Amino acid sequence: MKTVYLTAFMVIAVLMLTIPLSANADINGDKAEPPTQQVIVPLDTAEKTEIRVKLTASGEIITLSAEDYIFGVVAAEMPALYEEEALKAQAVAAYTYYIKKSVSKNGDYDITDDYTVDQAFITPEKAREKWGEEAEKYEKKLRDCVKSVLYKKVTYKGEPASTVYHAISSGKTEKAADIWGGDYPYLISVDSSFDKLSGSYLSTAKFTTDQLKERLKSFVSVTEATGNGIADIKRTEAGSVTSLTVWGKSIGGIDFRKALELRSADFDVEYKEGVYTFTVRGYGHGIGMSQNGANYLAQQGKSYEEILLHYYSGCTVE
Repeated sequence: MKTVYLTAFMVIAVLMLTIPLSANADINGDKAEPPTQQVIVPLDTAEKTEIRVKLTASGEIITLSAEDYIFGVVAAEMPALYEEEALKAQAVAAYTYYIKKSVSKNGDYDITDDYTVDQAFITPEKAREKWGEEAEKYEKKLRDCVKSVLYKKVTYKGEPASTVYHAISSGKTEKAADIWGGDYPYLISVDSSFDKLSGSYLSTAKFTTDQLKERLKSFVSVTEATGNGIADIKRTEAGSVTSLTVWGKSIGGIDFRKALELRSADFDVEYKEGVYTFTVRGYGHGIGMSQNGANYLAQQGKSYEEILLHYYSGCTVE
């Protein structure tokens, strides 16, 4: 019996270390809003040595060095078990994302730890608590990775790029314009078929007709529902659902995903005997860098620069 409990504990511990914090906490598994556009950021803002972070839960504003802030983002956003080159790629993406977002903040802080609008962040104390007995090893690993790429950034035509990222793609990353609209020439669809090798690539969710009606009541009101009410599913080239019809009412794919708390908007649905079964591919909005894909590429010997330039097309790391 002790062996059973010990095995179960070890499995749970590994899962906690291999799933990004944002993926655990956020039903979207990534940032919920598109990045800020039309903001020209002078590159010398990258050398800011102090970063003011607003902690959403308490409202407290803390001031950190750039190194400590990026360490806290990487610790929150990517499993410490991942390859070092993947962690470095995450550090550069996180720093570039901070530069792009911080210019739109006003007042007493530069960025928040709210992963639905900015990016996740945890303190070193929380990171050590998360890592448990592996804390000393993982802290040194992440510190070394962050220090080795500190102040490096991804740029497009001389300006910091909106380096969004997600947990696992559906096999191809999404073209940002297909999901958010607007013009993101470096956020195009690229191959990430190796994401399909992840044990977390597929997920399922089931809803009865009554449960589906309850989840979607703010979009469609149905007094009587018989048969399969879902039709006219439209998708992007990479696979995400952009819109569908539910009992005659058109609903956007992102809104539908949020209402049902699906891991991504790339899904199929099967209706049988009053139950809707959704098979979902990937985790997150699918735009920009796949964190799981970055780890796979690192395992194949790719450097952090090669990983970043694979996912942010036409960009430069400087």
